[in-house]
Amino acid sequence: MLLLAQHRQVVALQQIDFFRRLVHLGRWFDTREAFGMRALTREGADGVEPEDESRGLLRIPLSDLVSEDRFYELMRPLAEDAYGRFASCNPDPLAVVEQTPEYVQVWSEILKVFPDAYFLHVVRDPRSVFCSHKNAAKSWADPTRFSYDPVEVAGEWSQDVSRARDIANATERYMEIRYEDLRARPNDGLAKIHRWLELPSDPASVEEAVAACSIDKMRGSAHAPKGFFRKGEVEGWRREMKTSDLRLLEFVAGELMRDCGYETETECDRMPWRLRLRLSKQSARQSLSRWAWESDSPLKRGTSRVLKAFPGIRRLLLRNMKRSA
Repeated sequence: MLLLAQHRQVVALQQIDFFRRLVHLGRWFDTREAFGMRALTREGADGVEPEDESRGLLRIPLSDLVSEDRFYELMRPLAEDAYGRFASCNPDPLAVVEQTPEYVQVWSEILKVFPDAYFLHVVRDPRSVFCSHKNAAKSWADPTRFSYDPVEVAGEWSQDVSRARDIANATERYMEIRYEDLRARPNDGLAKIHRWLELPSDPASVEEAVAACSIDKMRGSAHAPKGFFRKGEVEGWRREMKTSDLRLLEFVAGELMRDCGYETETECDRMPWRLRLRLSKQSARQSLSRWAWESDSPLKRGTSRVLKAFPGIRRLLLRNMKRSA
C-alpha cells in the first residue's frame, strides 16, 4: 500500500474496511429472515405476495421487499460517491488503493459493486506471519486480536490464501505476488504492479518509491504504531520459531505452502503428538457439551443440581465448552 501510495496519481486507504460494513448490511436481511422476522401488515399492496397469515396479519419476507439485486442497486451509488470523494483528495487521481486484508471474506460482493475492481494478493510465508502475530500480540496490538498459536495461524493463513486465490476464477483483474519476491526485487515488483494497474511509471519514480519505503524510514513514520515495522526479514522465522511450533504450523499449512512455493522444513505426513492431544481434548469437550445440552438422563439432572450448588465449577465448565466451540 505504501509503495503504491508513492505514485503521484494514487490515493491509498489504510484498512478503512468499508466493504465489510456494507456487506454486513446486505447480509442483515438473510440473518433477520433466519430468525423469522417479517414485515407485518393487515392489507397487502398490489404485487406483494405474503408468505402466510397469522392472527389477521400478512407476513411478508424482507427479501421480497428489498431483493439482493435491489440492495446492490442502492449501495452502488453510495460506494461510488464515497470512493469518488476519497479519490478527490488528489488533484489528478488514476487509482484508489485500499489495503484491507479481510476483504478476502467479501470479494464476491465487492465485484457486484465494482465489477472492474483490481485485486492484488500479497502472499507471505506463514512462518513469518506467525512471528509477526507473536510480536504484535506482545507489543503494539491488542493481544486478543492476534493469535500466535501455530495451529490457528496456519489455519487462518490457509483459509485466507485459498479464498483470495478463488478470485482468479471470477475476474481477470487478479494478481498474486509473494512478499519475499517483492523484498528481493522491489523495483521489478513495483514496476510490474504499475503496468498491471496501467499507471504511468518510469525507473526513476519506482526507485524513489522503493527508497521512500525502506524499513528504516518506515519505522520513523506515522503510518503505523511503534513496533509495527520490524526487520522485514524474509527468513527471520528460522531464528524465532521453536521446532515444535514449526512442526505444527507446517503440518496444517504444508500442502498450500508448497503450492505457493515455500519449502517445508519438517515431516508433514505425520500428525504431531501435540496436535493429536489437542484434537482429543477438543473432541472430549464437544462430547461433554452435546451431553450437557441433549441428554435427559438421571446423571445429567443430578449434575445440574450439583452445578447450581457450586457456581464456580459451573463457570469453569462453561468457559471450557466455549473455548472448544
